[in-house]
Amino acid sequence: MYVCLCNALTTSDVRKVKRSGVYEPIQVYKILGCSMQCGKCLETIDEILQEKDSQSSQKDIDYQKRFSVQVQA
Repeated sequence: MYVCLCNALTTSDVRKVKRSGVYEPIQVYKILGCSMQCGKCLETIDEILQEKDSQSSQKDIDYQKRFSVQVQA
C-alpha cells in the first residue's frame, strides 16, 4: 500500500528501510533518495517504524515531540 503519494513510497519500502535500523521518517526519505513534500505521510511512516517486531525494542515516543515539522495546507 502506498504511504506517500508524492514520492510513491509503499509500506514495503518503509519496512525494508526499518530492517536496516532506521527509526526516523526523515532518514527513510534520505535512504530512499527522496525528500518530504507535503508531509501528510509523516505520521503513517512513523507508525510503521514504531511497529513492534521481534527485532525491535524501540521505545514509543510521542509523535508530536519527535517532529517539529509544520506542514502547510
